[in-house]
Amino acid sequence: MAVAEAIKSLRMALCLQQKEFAVLIDVTESSVCNWESGRRSPRLPKIRKMMELARKNKIKFNSEDFLN
Repeated sequence: MAVAEAIKSLRMALCLQQKEFAVLIDVTESSVCNWESGRRSPRLPKIRKMMELARKNKIKFNSEDFLN
């Protein structure tokens, strides 16, 4: 799974819009949009926040999904 797909899948699993997801991980909505479209990739601290969200909400994702 590509990073962009993993981020969007996580957001959708949490039933959040991009703006709501952005607030939870402390970024702008445009950052989330850029990540999901594959134009940019998140840095490690934001990946950690996303993995923590997944863990807290019992959503299964491999760290490799976010790092490939």
